[in-house]
Amino acid sequence: MSTPTNFNQPTTPNYGNNEDNNQKRLTTIMGVAIAALLGLCVFLLVSKYNTSKQLDTTTMELTQQKEAMNELETKYNDAVTQLEQQKGINAELDAKINEQLQQLETSKNEIAGLIQKNKEYRGAMSSFERQKNQYLTEIDNLKKQVGELTESNTQLSTQNQELSTTLNQTQSQLQEESTAKAALISEKTQLETERAQLSKKVDIASAIRVKNVTVKAVDVRSSGKEKTKSRASKVDKLNICFTTEPNEVVPSGEETFYIRVVDPTGAPLAIESLGSGVAQDKRNEIEYRYTTVATCNYDNGETNVCGAWQPGQNFVKGKYTVEIYNKGYLVGNGAFNLK
Repeated sequence: MSTPTNFNQPTTPNYGNNEDNNQKRLTTIMGVAIAALLGLCVFLLVSKYNTSKQLDTTTMELTQQKEAMNELETKYNDAVTQLEQQKGINAELDAKINEQLQQLETSKNEIAGLIQKNKEYRGAMSSFERQKNQYLTEIDNLKKQVGELTESNTQLSTQNQELSTTLNQTQSQLQEESTAKAALISEKTQLETERAQLSKKVDIASAIRVKNVTVKAVDVRSSGKEKTKSRASKVDKLNICFTTEPNEVVPSGEETFYIRVVDPTGAPLAIESLGSGVAQDKRNEIEYRYTTVATCNYDNGETNVCGAWQPGQNFVKGKYTVEIYNKGYLVGNGAFNLK
């Protein structure tokens, strides 16, 4: 049988249960704290692992970049060295090499930029190597051309020297020939001068001298008879006579004498239609007008020669002079007066 509950009986506090609850709460808090601490440890471990991995990756990248930069620097320095060794042949080739070096430096800087940005650079590095080899090939070809030109220039220089020697020899020969020619010309000129002088002397010597130059002024009548007159108004004809002197230099044969009559005014009497003309005075080297001519068959001795002048008009008063020429030289003269 059950015992009835007494609600009026005072209750005693249950301190044992409170302690258990506190213990549970503490345990729960410690569990949460330990879990949180474990989570933090795990997070830190993972973070450290990731950081370490990232650091390793970065270190590797830096190492690769450094190696790539070193490789690039080595290739560039090698290219520069090889190109610099090709200098010194001529200024044109040196200028070409300097231009290539500038282009290689530009390519090097572009590749360095790719390496620093972690971009693909191997293709550019290969192109750099090909670029260097291409430049070296161009230099070799240019050197061959320079060598060919140098050889050609050497041949041309040799030929030029030979031509110069030949030219000098030719000029020397021409100078000698010119000197000899000048001497011959001088000798020829002298001979021609002497010959001209001798010819002139021969001409002078061959000129037949005349003497006894006389002039007879006459009046010709209608019957043809001539009568000596001294008045100018009555005279219509002049008979000029002279005697040749012996000259053994002149061969026998016909000789012509030019008669020049000069009136008181100094003018020569001359009418072309009556046989007057112009002849050469060789001694004075001038021309003179002659009045008429007279011819004779000369036999190296004294011969009487006469010529006539009948102008068909009156003469003037005064003194007249007469000049006789043979072979271009004055060989005699005379004078007469008309009142």
